[in-house]
Amino acid sequence: MPASPARIGFITQPYRKALTEIDAGVESAYGEIARETDIDDPVETFFDSMDDVQAMADERLDLLKAERGRYQASLPEGLSFGLSLDYSQTTPTGTVVDPERDTNRPALVTDIEFDFRRGAVTLGLWG
Repeated sequence: MPASPARIGFITQPYRKALTEIDAGVESAYGEIARETDIDDPVETFFDSMDDVQAMADERLDLLKAERGRYQASLPEGLSFGLSLDYSQTTPTGTVVDPERDTNRPALVTDIEFDFRRGAVTLGLWG
């Protein structure tokens, strides 16, 4: 299948650049550790259209906008609860409620640690 002149021009460009708006919340949350992607250090992608590249850049910004954290919940007598979690079809989720940190948000269960001797379970949560 022959390539059109527009397609040849598109694929022979050394790079294409997609930018998102600067978000003050992301900038203040990450400050100096934020990755400032510029022409010298682009994020490499393998998309065929600029619409797809722009969508990826917007999705990356959306990921950074959301405030997330890693939590741990110890259930001293939660062995039966831990063993009943079904992660074969979906990722178990929960809600992290911590009044001291003013947190009330959904989270994914990232890891489960069983202590069969004590009958306890420790859940790792991210969200």
